[in-house]
Amino acid sequence: MCLGCRPGRLAPDRIFTPHRQHLTHLCGMLLRSRSTMTSVEACLMKYLVVQTKQIGDVLISTALCNNLKQNDPSGEVHYLVMDYCAGMAQGNPNIDRLIIIEKARRNEWRYMKDLLLAIRRERYDVVVNSQGQMIGLLSCLFSGARLRIGFDSFPWRLGHNRIVRFRKDTEFQGNSTLVDDRFSLLKPLKLAREDRNYYLWLSEEEKQQGRDTLLAAGVDLNRPLIAMGVNSLGHYKRWPIDCFAKVAQWLIEQHDAQILIYCGPGEEEYNRGLKPLLPATLQASVFDHIKTRSVRELVGLFAHCRLFVGNDTGPRHMAQAIDLPLLTIVAPGGDKIIANPVNHPRYQAIDVFDAKGPGFQLPQNAEKDFIDEALLRAITPELVIARLTALPDWRAATP
Repeated sequence: MCLGCRPGRLAPDRIFTPHRQHLTHLCGMLLRSRSTMTSVEACLMKYLVVQTKQIGDVLISTALCNNLKQNDPSGEVHYLVMDYCAGMAQGNPNIDRLIIIEKARRNEWRYMKDLLLAIRRERYDVVVNSQGQMIGLLSCLFSGARLRIGFDSFPWRLGHNRIVRFRKDTEFQGNSTLVDDRFSLLKPLKLAREDRNYYLWLSEEEKQQGRDTLLAAGVDLNRPLIAMGVNSLGHYKRWPIDCFAKVAQWLIEQHDAQILIYCGPGEEEYNRGLKPLLPATLQASVFDHIKTRSVRELVGLFAHCRLFVGNDTGPRHMAQAIDLPLLTIVAPGGDKIIANPVNHPRYQAIDVFDAKGPGFQLPQNAEKDFIDEALLRAITPELVIARLTALPDWRAATP
């Protein structure tokens, strides 16, 4: 749902960075207003899950929606997301309604006021705040829901009446900390069963569109097609492109593969630097000019791939969500268990500790998200090739 309204602006800091005392006052005012609301006996439970961060976060949190619906099939599950991430939830049979925020208008006071009032009119029974942003706090406060679940960090906790202690209340099951942390938000609901996997549902039309796009670009679908994610918004996550080129050369020479180099906005020049690094005789097997208009169109291309190899970014979650075998290359400043499952036979990751041994220690003065190309290069193409050789299933024919 995109809520239209007349344009109007309030300074962003008045909306999204209020002082502590303002938040405390707002919290008390809205919670007191609950007592003045007319009591209506609802026949069905209504749930709202809030996640307005990035593509991977939105996709992972669809698993919360899945579990709410599967444990309460007669309940109604709504999901609040940003417009550029909505494709990660579209087509999901467990989500009854997508509430979509236009990113370009999120600082418009009247637009956000209408959104929050519309949320209040829904009269949700449960709000699950799967993030730490002001939109999540305000959604909880304005919802009037009797159960508002979220993490314990200030100021976001002011909107919650069921506080989950981040990481302390997490039951780790090896699904990645991103997944396991979020499932701690469902603990207060005491669900009877749980599925911590996340999924993407593509229609047959979307799959056919992906197939047609690849064929039009000259891809031979009788040969293996490998998706390669060579870029990242966070440059510290980028494995050197010449290392990717060596892996691509091995895939082409040893497995008769074709390489799909997909590009996000502004990534074209960097990403298209891989093909010239290959011998001229192999360059025709690299496809780096295929354009997609949405994340769902990109997944439509992935549906015809046999393998994903790339940096630790959102598309690796898309690959996992359609059960594509994958190998993620994790930067030294990251931790592979954050976004990658532990010891999964099909979804794997490699990092500097795999290269240098578990006793290796990062530089003591290293900051979060630091860039160290020498450490990135310690993850050699030969190590990546060895892991791909041991990775099952991807060399088998795609059904």
